[in-house]
Amino acid sequence: MAQENGIPVPSPRAIEELKVNALRIQPAMCAARLWERSLSQQERERLGGDLEAAYRRLGTAGMWATLHSVTRHRAVVEVAQELGFLRTKDYEWLLHEIGEILDAEEALSDAITSGDFVLVERPREAYWDGETIEIDWNQHNTLWEFLWELGRDGKAGQPVDRFTFGESAHRDVVTKRKYRLTNMSEFPVDLRDLIRVVGRGTQQLELAPERIRIFEASVGDTLREWRP
Repeated sequence: MAQENGIPVPSPRAIEELKVNALRIQPAMCAARLWERSLSQQERERLGGDLEAAYRRLGTAGMWATLHSVTRHRAVVEVAQELGFLRTKDYEWLLHEIGEILDAEEALSDAITSGDFVLVERPREAYWDGETIEIDWNQHNTLWEFLWELGRDGKAGQPVDRFTFGESAHRDVVTKRKYRLTNMSEFPVDLRDLIRVVGRGTQQLELAPERIRIFEASVGDTLREWRP
């Protein structure tokens, strides 16, 4: 990878590979495979719950970029790997070529040490004030979903409401999940006090966005810090 004024410039071969993979993932059939095999129900809901409409509006790479807040180039590379068009070695090479390889592990360590509110998608982990929140999140899946969305929406400056969990979610889903989570003995009291009502049926984590750190599991089980 060359650089021009400190900005990564992909090699001609990398540019050609990006073009080839952009064409590979472009067809509607690939969007359907991604939708059915790789996206969670909540991710589909965030895209409007309608594959055809989301595909017309965003395209295959655009759906991924919208969900994960990544560049278009990175979306092409990650979707191509997700759908089996790229080997891990080629995936990592292309990310390096477009300047997208970041030391997320170091960022995660710094976030924990700084006492930030930290969520790690896989394996599921949550930290506050430099300490692990000692809850078995695999045993409490719905509470993890609530905490994850609370963190993501809080970082974006938005509250969580029932529609966060799908059109058919019960109107009291947010209140009930908050009650169950914050009444667990392992959940920090001072963090509980930062989850506040901002409107009927809504809750928001009232913490500065820079103190909310979200680390997603990327392709190949690597970490990537999510930003809205």
